[in-house]
Amino acid sequence: MKNTRLFIDLLLAMTEKELRARYKHTVFGFFWLVANPLLQMLVIGFVFTFLLKQPVKNYYFFLFNGLLVWNFFSLSLAKTTPSIVFERSLIKKARFPHAVIPASIILSNFIHFFLAFLLYLIPVLFLGTLSWLSLPIILLSFVLLLTFTIGLSLLTASLNVRFRDVNFFVSALLIVWFYATPIMYALTMIPPHLLWLWRFNPLTSILQLLQQALLGLPGPGPAMLASNIGVIVVTTILGITVFQRESKYFDDWL
Repeated sequence: MKNTRLFIDLLLAMTEKELRARYKHTVFGFFWLVANPLLQMLVIGFVFTFLLKQPVKNYYFFLFNGLLVWNFFSLSLAKTTPSIVFERSLIKKARFPHAVIPASIILSNFIHFFLAFLLYLIPVLFLGTLSWLSLPIILLSFVLLLTFTIGLSLLTASLNVRFRDVNFFVSALLIVWFYATPIMYALTMIPPHLLWLWRFNPLTSILQLLQQALLGLPGPGPAMLASNIGVIVVTTILGITVFQRESKYFDDWL
């Protein structure tokens, strides 16, 4: 109980520090919550509306939805992977649960994501596609997104302490991952014989659930959802296990 209380107190303190540091000395502050995905949406949307053979209904909403999720996930993974190495001085000075470092980054990013999501809901309300049934689907997508991000972040953060190449690998992987995620295109545009590849990408079902809840588009099929959840569960268990094992030796590798 005492360890749990300590973890929560540290998590909240470090999350507050992250939030304060991000917008320190900025003029527009929380405006940047939506500025980046909005700019991306306008540029990508302008180009892809000419390239898509099968137009997606409410494409700009579809695109912004995907960019919000992707920006949260990619920024969290990019920042948490080297986070233990960056906080080496803190780790050497004090004894505390090391998992609080990547967890605080993810929580601060999720707060930003959630606030931007609430702003995004305002224009979505005018589409008439939202209902009370959308709420449990949105909650499920959030739980899956947070779980996967935490599990993968713990895995990459712990491995990066011993193998510094992991950070470079993650940076390169995220570039490919963006195009392998149905952000700019609907999954219905993928040839059926290639769909199995997207079953290894948990972000597929997460995005499809949000598209279903917010835009009235088709949700993930049972096979896609089951395989994506399976990957999330395996990744999370692996991430927690590896982090707990490796954290004992952080002092030796830092």
